[in-house]
Amino acid sequence: MCSPGSPRSSYTQSLRAQLRGTGVTVIELAPPGVETPLLRGEFAEEMKGQKGMDVVRFGRKALAAIEAGHLEIRPGLSNVLKIMSRVAPQFMFDQLAKTVRRQPARANP
Repeated sequence: MCSPGSPRSSYTQSLRAQLRGTGVTVIELAPPGVETPLLRGEFAEEMKGQKGMDVVRFGRKALAAIEAGHLEIRPGLSNVLKIMSRVAPQFMFDQLAKTVRRQPARANP
C-alpha cells in the first residue's frame, strides 16, 4: 500500500511532476488485500480469516477510476488506511509493523 509520505507515494508524485507535459500519465494504484491465491497462501496468518476484496470488483473499480481520470486510486480499505495514516501516523505504522513477517536469519555459506 502507498501511504501518504511513503517512499512509493513520494516517488509516484515526483515522477508525475517530472513527466508533466510529456504525454505520460502516472497513476498510483494502492490495492487493498484482494482475494487471490497469493493472499490466501502468503498472507493467511496476517489476514486472520478476513476476506479481501473480490478480484473482479477490484478490477472494475480500478478501471473505472482510471477511465474517470483519477491519478490516485485507493479502492476499499486502502482509502481508510490512507486517511488513518494521516490522522494517526504512528498508530498506523505500529499496526502495519505488526504484520511484517520476520524471516529467519540465514547462515552464510
